[in-house]
Amino acid sequence: MKDDEPKTRLGVVIDGEASLVGRKDDPVEFVIVRSTFLNPPRAAAAKRLAARIRGRHPDAEVIPYAWHYLSHEASDGIEVGQNRSLDLGPEGSGHLRGPGAEQAWVVTKICAEAFDASHVIFRTPPSFSPGALSRRRLTAFVQSCADDPFGLVWEPMGVWTLAEASAFAGPLGVEIMGQALAMSGQLLDFGGAQWLRVSGGKQGRLRASQAEMLAIELADAGLEQLSIAFEGPRAYANLREFHRALALV
Repeated sequence: MKDDEPKTRLGVVIDGEASLVGRKDDPVEFVIVRSTFLNPPRAAAAKRLAARIRGRHPDAEVIPYAWHYLSHEASDGIEVGQNRSLDLGPEGSGHLRGPGAEQAWVVTKICAEAFDASHVIFRTPPSFSPGALSRRRLTAFVQSCADDPFGLVWEPMGVWTLAEASAFAGPLGVEIMGQALAMSGQLLDFGGAQWLRVSGGKQGRLRASQAEMLAIELADAGLEQLSIAFEGPRAYANLREFHRALALV
């Protein structure tokens, strides 16, 4: 590949070590650990997990989701269960502000450093709407992270469009993550996203025709760099299917 050609990175989303079922020859360049959204491991445990991931995928970047207390308020319905939790008191947390969010970011950074990560993903709930207040809070959060050694990847849920999120957050240096395919298998509009999640279509399977359609769309888009993360029980099989289609396109 020439230096000026688009670069597509492939990776997988895991929910813990049990879903790390790939082969050493799989073209995995990054592994997103989604379980950190609910239960970020402490530094020693995070280092052990990263070592096991790199035992399977030696050159992969290991990327955590930020702890949900950073972005989600109590009313957003996160069930903590037996996972690690914060005693927040009346101050609350979420929406990227307040003592709880600050503490959650400290914990997230410890985990990211133990992973030796270059990026951190934070997901905002539908209640984090595209209004002026949310925009101010996101701007303030990004500014507070200016000295942190991680690239921020924002996954907005709810009514934000990817183009709208990118137009706002791009000038702040924040990359956008979105969904590539609908549950029906239909290709979605992912304009503005630098990271895509691919769940597959019916029964989580990415058919060869869908993989080819996605590969052609990405080639036509002419993006400088795109990271595509395959998730779900068929993540590795779907990654291989798409890798074959990408080579043909």
